[in-house]
Amino acid sequence: MPPLYVPILKGKEGEFAALSELSDAVRDTILPLIEVPRVPYDYVNERPTKTLDEHVAGVADRLQRCWQDRPVYLDLPWFGERENLENGIVAVRKVLGDCRNANVTAIPVIAGSSSPAYLAAVNEHLTECANGLCIRLKEADFDDEGDVEPRALVDRLLNAVGLTNLHQADLILDLSNIGTDLGRATLAARAVIGEVPREIEWRRLVLAAASFPENLSDVGAATTTVLPRLEWALWERLQRRRVLRNNALFGDYAIAHPIATELDPRTMRMSASIRYTTPENWLIVKGRNVRQYGFDQYFELARTLVALREYSGEEFSWGDGFIARCARREAGPGNATTWRKVGTNHHLTLVARSLANADAP
Repeated sequence: MPPLYVPILKGKEGEFAALSELSDAVRDTILPLIEVPRVPYDYVNERPTKTLDEHVAGVADRLQRCWQDRPVYLDLPWFGERENLENGIVAVRKVLGDCRNANVTAIPVIAGSSSPAYLAAVNEHLTECANGLCIRLKEADFDDEGDVEPRALVDRLLNAVGLTNLHQADLILDLSNIGTDLGRATLAARAVIGEVPREIEWRRLVLAAASFPENLSDVGAATTTVLPRLEWALWERLQRRRVLRNNALFGDYAIAHPIATELDPRTMRMSASIRYTTPENWLIVKGRNVRQYGFDQYFELARTLVALREYSGEEFSWGDGFIARCARREAGPGNATTWRKVGTNHHLTLVARSLANADAP
């Protein structure tokens, strides 16, 4: 089965772990995009926790363990001018080379912000393997006030990496955070789609968006709250109106906001919570801050969730099985990484199955 779904995931332990627990049937419908995050910061000692060399050294190995024998988009969008390793080469060149050595089918992602060194490294990768390329355009790239027209930008990027055949290239239209206004998001999506250069020539065309909030500070403690999945509502609306080409792929940011924020753990007040995706919404089953009340709260949060009619059942996914076991105190309570794994694994399974069912004759 060709892929139907492009989840955009941060390259952190919880997301890698979520991928590793997917069933083969779900894996067959997914082409994940992994964003390698920034180097974490040590707020106590006021310095990065590791060097850039150390940070990117294990990316290929983690992909090899969790996503064998399937293609994966790989993006290093956050480094800006700090993208060179100690030996002077650009980090993406090292990561792509490691992927080739580990037999990871990495499809590099480039954008208008990609540096000349980044593009040169992608060019080198394309001469070594035939996995193709992905161009990721944001809504701002289609802005009337932009310096470069979308077609000219695409042509510049393709020329920089030495690729002329779009049948080897994928295009992601990344609307990023669409907020809470579905009408505005629909207009923006239609405007962007209407300006896609050479639309029918791309190997794959992906529309990605997100509406998960930046944080859950507005969600009350000790509550179960419903938040709408507006990116899914937008996708369904565009499908009904036949705005996209028939074989377009759906993309989202799973259970996360598009912009990763790193907070000082000395001042952060993280609450225990389970992010649980339903066909139209997210359920946020939230406890209280873990410093004061601890992680054992997750036993009760899991019991609350499995009692809800929206719970998909223990056999639905690995994540659902963990929730059920935690509710019985047979597993857990886990920590924030554990529950990111649980929620992401359930989300990917639900979205993949929804798209496969919609695509079935």
